[in-house]
Amino acid sequence: MEVAGQKTQLLVLSQSHRDAVGCRIRVAGQTVEGGPELKLLGVTLDRTLGFGPHCRNLRRRVRPRISQLRRITGRSWGLEERQLRAVANGYVRGAIEHAAAAWMPAAARTNIEVLEREMRAAARVITGCIGSAPIHGVMAEAGVAPVAARRTALAARMLAKAMALPEEDPLHRLAVADPPRRLKTVCGWRQLGREVWRTLGVEPPVEPLLPVRPPPWLPTGTISFNLDIGAGLPAGTAASTKKEAALHHLASLTQCATWVWTDGSATGGVLCGGAGALVVHADDDRNELKRPAGALCSSFRAEMLAIAMTLERLATHPRNEAADVLAGEAAALEQEIASIDVNTIYKTAARLARDRAARDRPSYPDPTRRAATGWYRELMGKRYPPPVSNLNRRAAIDVHQIRTGHWSGSTQFLHSIGRSPSAACARCRDLLCEAARCPLCGEEAETPRHILLTCPGLMGVRLKIPAVGNILPTPDEVWRSDVVAALVAAFKALQS
Repeated sequence: MEVAGQKTQLLVLSQSHRDAVGCRIRVAGQTVEGGPELKLLGVTLDRTLGFGPHCRNLRRRVRPRISQLRRITGRSWGLEERQLRAVANGYVRGAIEHAAAAWMPAAARTNIEVLEREMRAAARVITGCIGSAPIHGVMAEAGVAPVAARRTALAARMLAKAMALPEEDPLHRLAVADPPRRLKTVCGWRQLGREVWRTLGVEPPVEPLLPVRPPPWLPTGTISFNLDIGAGLPAGTAASTKKEAALHHLASLTQCATWVWTDGSATGGVLCGGAGALVVHADDDRNELKRPAGALCSSFRAEMLAIAMTLERLATHPRNEAADVLAGEAAALEQEIASIDVNTIYKTAARLARDRAARDRPSYPDPTRRAATGWYRELMGKRYPPPVSNLNRRAAIDVHQIRTGHWSGSTQFLHSIGRSPSAACARCRDLLCEAARCPLCGEEAETPRHILLTCPGLMGVRLKIPAVGNILPTPDEVWRSDVVAALVAAFKALQS
């Protein structure tokens, strides 16, 4: 093999800049000088592996994309929120997370913050929230995970993928090794992944990765799946008609056959999975099958395990309710005997980061609740709102702004930026200022909390909303998008 000297790069990894001074090597008769950076497969490596240059390169790359995201939506027009989320995750986050599992766990927190700012900008485009809105509320409303949360989930998945490889694979050997760290300030995917695993309670072994599946057009032996139930039904057929056609087809099959009904169960979709099936053979011989799917297990994995288990026994039953009971009983079995797969580890790590972000939402700094800082925690608790649907763009933006605590249509906010001055005060942020009071009741500042929970001018409206049904509701009764939109629309109508 011949090495091209003109394509060779040299980088000295050290926390002391003196180690890289005058460093050079000769390759194929050419002298290669050591540089401050090295670009490998689209990732810029620096001397301390803090990935500062790489994060700044990513910032320059995604900023035009965020600008383009702004051009496809506005305050009263544009794509729906689900579409904006899809574009932001694919077009902006996709660029940021190129090979991120390898480099992001080692990146310094200050460099991660560079990328966080760009994701916050994308979240503001999705929600229409103003720049002063609390960050934790904007990210939750946009359905966008912070970069720091993605960092831990990607590290856990990277370690799981490496552990799922064969033992002779170099990446597997790297994952189980424990070499000394040359740069003590750098924590790579292996160390961070192990920390996340300990928090989740994950222990090896990891389920091995499946070999390459054969294409569906190749013969599969004696097992085949026939999904044909006769003549096709037209689009829009009622559910009862579909059920009748399926039952008619099942009744036409050979009655001496073996039937398969299965079910899987997982607490909360990620914990204590179990697979169950009730086997009834042609001679009415019955077998109950139960198997734990893992302490950390998705509902999909439990379902797949139930199917695999019953295919091994060629088991079926005409009543799926019995399979449901068996799946629940299997979920209570000892879980240590079940291995865990890569996808479950990744989803559980992502949910852990998501739950931590919700748990760490700030509370009110004082008991008077006059600051917007703790409003999102009071209103949403540990919940995450679903995407706003069935509302126009302007109404959706009002919902997001009200829930985050900074509504651009309120008198209090307009006064704080000098757009609604009074004779006594040109602008201020004091919620006790007369110019910030609610125009409907005049009792207190026109804040989102006042509009949703306490404004006397909206008591009748709250009473008429079926989801609320009282004049002084709790946050649990008004956080839904349709309720917030109805109250905001009524507030605007009463003002006019």
